[in-house]
This record gives sequence, C-alpha cells and structure tokens, in this order.
Amino acid sequence: MKNLRIVACLAAILMLSCFSAQHAAAYQNEYVTLLKSENWAPIVRSTLNDMMMRFGRTAPEYDPSIRPYAVFDFDNTVSILDVEEQLAIYQLEHLRFAIQPEKMYEVLTTGIPDINKSLGDDWGNLSVAQVAADAAAAYKRLCDKGYVAVDASRADAMAEWQASDDWKEFAAKARWLYDAIGDTMDVSVAYPWITYWFSGMTPKQIHDLALEAFMYYAKASEDPSFWQKKTWRSPAAYAGAKAGQLSVTYNQGITVSPELRELFAALDANGIDVWICSASYVDVINAAVTAFDLSGVDGVVAMTNKKRNGVYINQYDYDFHAQTQGIGKTQSIDKLVRPLYRDAGPLLVAFDSQGDFNFSSEYKDTVVGLGLNRVRTDDAGLLAAIAVYQNERGLSLADTLKSGDTRYLLQGRNENAGQLWSRPETQALGKKNPQLLSEKAEVWLQMLRDGMTPRDLLNKAPELTGKLTRYDGYKNR
Repeated sequence: MKNLRIVACLAAILMLSCFSAQHAAAYQNEYVTLLKSENWAPIVRSTLNDMMMRFGRTAPEYDPSIRPYAVFDFDNTVSILDVEEQLAIYQLEHLRFAIQPEKMYEVLTTGIPDINKSLGDDWGNLSVAQVAADAAAAYKRLCDKGYVAVDASRADAMAEWQASDDWKEFAAKARWLYDAIGDTMDVSVAYPWITYWFSGMTPKQIHDLALEAFMYYAKASEDPSFWQKKTWRSPAAYAGAKAGQLSVTYNQGITVSPELRELFAALDANGIDVWICSASYVDVINAAVTAFDLSGVDGVVAMTNKKRNGVYINQYDYDFHAQTQGIGKTQSIDKLVRPLYRDAGPLLVAFDSQGDFNFSSEYKDTVVGLGLNRVRTDDAGLLAAIAVYQNERGLSLADTLKSGDTRYLLQGRNENAGQLWSRPETQALGKKNPQLLSEKAEVWLQMLRDGMTPRDLLNKAPELTGKLTRYDGYKNR
C-alpha cells in the first residue's frame, strides 16, 4: 500500500509538472506580441519572434530592473531612404534658413580641410570654394528679395522663387556640394557638414521644420509615383558664377514601413527598450519618430552641434558625444546608453551601411543583427554575407546562441514602391532588378562556404574592405 501511494504521488507530481510547463508555454504565447506582417522575409520574422520570446518580459530570466534593449540606425534602416537628405531638399525648396547672407559662404565651407583643393575629375576639377561662392551669392540675392525665412511666413511666394535663376543656382549648387563633399572627403567632414545648414536655428525651429516636412512626405510617399530620381540644374549662364552650370541628381522618397512600426511596437510590448543611434541630426530624428508614428522609442543619440545664445552654430558638439557614425556610434552608445543598463550591450542591432558596422558587430551581448539590405560593398556587405551563409546552413537563433555568434538577418525591400517585401533581395530606387549581394559580398560568402568562420571573417574586415582605420573586433565589447 505504501509503494502504491508513492507511485500515485509521483504520478501526480509528473502531471503537475507537465501542466505547469504547458501552462507556462500557453502563458508565453498568449502574452508575447509577435510580428505578423507577411512583408517580413520569413526567416527574419521567425527569428525576431524567437528573440522576443527568449528574452522578452515573459521569459523566465527576464529582469525588469535591467531590461534588454535594441539599437537601431535610422536612415535607410528604420526609414526607407534618408531622412536628412530628404529634409535638405525640403529646406532648399522652401528656403527655410536662419543663416545671415554674409555668413552663408562660411557655413558652406566649414570643416573643409582645403577649400581651394580640386575635387578631382569626377567633379569637374572644381573646388569647394568656387561652388560655395556661387551658392552664397545666389542665397544673398534670395535674402535681399525677402524670400528666405526660418518659418513658413514666405510660403506664398514659393512658386515665384523656384522659377527664378537665383533659386536654381543656390539649390543646385548647395545640393551638389553635399554630394561632392560626401564623395571626396572623410565622413568625419561630410556628416556634420550638412547639419551646419541649421545654423542660427533653435532646437524647436529645427524640430518644427522637420516635423512639417515629414508629415508632408509621409502622405506623399503613399503615391508610388513619388518614388523617383530627380535632377536640379543651375542656370546655363548665371551672372558672376565661378563654377559654371552644374547639375545634381537625388533620390526623392522617404517613409517608415508598417513593418518597422510593427517591430518597434512589439519590442516595447515585450519589455525590450528601443534606442536610435543615427548620423542624422538629433532634432530631425526626434521629429521623424513623431511624424512616422514610431511607438516605444526610449531614446535618441544623434548628431548635434554647439549652441550660442540658444541657437545652433556651425560647430559639432564633441563635448557631448562623438560623431554618431562608425566607431563614434559605439563610443556614443558606451557613453550615454550602456550605463543605463549596467553596462550591458544591445540585444538587437539594426543596420544598413558602413557607418553601422562597429556597433553592429562589436557587442558581446548582441544576439540578433537585422540588416536592411542595400547590396553593400563595404563592411555592411560582410554582415550581409554572413546572414546569407547562416540562412543557407539553416541556423536558428538557438544554434547561434550555442556557438556564441550573432544571428544576422537580411531584409529586402522594393525602393521603387517604398515597401518591404518578403525576401532578402532589394530592388534599389531606379533599378529594374532585385539583387541579393554585391560582387564583393559574394566573394566573402564563398569564403564562409569554404570554411572561414563568421568571427574570422569579421576580424579580417580591415584588410578585406580597407574601410576601417580602427576595429576593436567581433564581440569584443
């Protein structure tokens, strides 16, 4: 009789254990907010959902006193295309500046190592000084005619000024400088340069301008015809022009897809904090978060300049934090974000390009790296190659957690329609065919197939791409 009681007791304990496990699983499935959109690539959606179940608020080891967190790049990652670039177009079209006319040449040449140096054959052997002088002279004429204002008070005259040679000269050459500087100079020069256009503005004025622009673009981007490449040309013969006629082509389009909004909301619902670390301006990103209805953002670390008498000046604020690109992103995260989480690194990182490589590969605590595919030839292409390799091998998040690797993911999109789609390939704006990897990334993928580990591939990044002056190593933070 005693043995029977023991057996019955053991059976009851076993039944209770099974019930508890089933109840826990049911509880987790009921209370975890999962991604559902069919526009996610299936492996991306399933891996992100797996991550949220393993590390979110229903996970057994979840500690609400030290919540896990994600760090997202913004331009071309959260957003499709670049918010700072699109805002620059809006600022030029609407002549929303606070720069005094006699200061514009100084602003357009700020930070350039040698303003008189030729930019090379690709840029007509012109110098920044020549083109900046033309743009500044045209800007002064626009100011003299009363067209320029920090607010929308001159908006009624927009058709009038856009028809003028003065505006065409200023807009085309200011935007041409952005491309030329970005193409020929280090990002430490090029990235802050565009932010100096905000000189003389208060943080609120920049925020209001950006919010106005992005609210407009959020609506305009719903029309597929909005997504296109456009060209500006300066006048063929403009009085006093030193650089002659120039043209510049730019991408028109900006949005945040429903899928990224879904991801932000799901992370928030599952107790995972969300940070943005962007090489765009901080007030611009804060406005974009509002305009594109991104819920659950806990903080923004982005470019910012120094202020004088309450308005921004054309000087980056290194006292606050490093420029938020490249190694500067990890330095800024280490300074401003990690101390809030007992020095833990991000659980999830999201990236698209070279400027995101350091923070997307250096943290030991990162378990998932979400890449928005832009068919890169730089170090982001290394991460893309790893994502494809891990897909080919059928590696789950459990597998990469066991091996100590980050599970990299590659999400594609159709930029001609401003949409994500359920595949890893991307069709770039103006292109007819989608592409998975660049030719360089195909070579790196073959190196993985031939036996090189993701760790070894990433640690060889400086010699493979030649893009990095400093790399602290894969999962070395």
